[in-house]
Amino acid sequence: MAAQTMMFIASVYAAVQFFAATEALEALRWGLPAAVLLILAAMTKLTLWPSLQANRVIHEVKRLELQVARMQMKE
Repeated sequence: MAAQTMMFIASVYAAVQFFAATEALEALRWGLPAAVLLILAAMTKLTLWPSLQANRVIHEVKRLELQVARMQMKE
C-alpha cells in the first residue's frame, strides 16, 4: 500500500508539472509518466482489494465467534 500511495503522489506531481509545461516536448516528458504512474497505482489498488476485503471478513467472523463464546460463558 505504501508503494501504491507513493505512485499516486508521484503521478499527481507529474500531472501538475504537465499542466505547467509551456512546450509540447516538456509536456510529454511529464504527461506520460503521470499517466503511467496513475494507471499503475490504480492497478495496484485493484489487485490488493480482494485480499483486503477477505481480511475484513475474517476479522468480522472472529469477532462474532468471540461474542458467541462470551454469551455461552454467561449462561
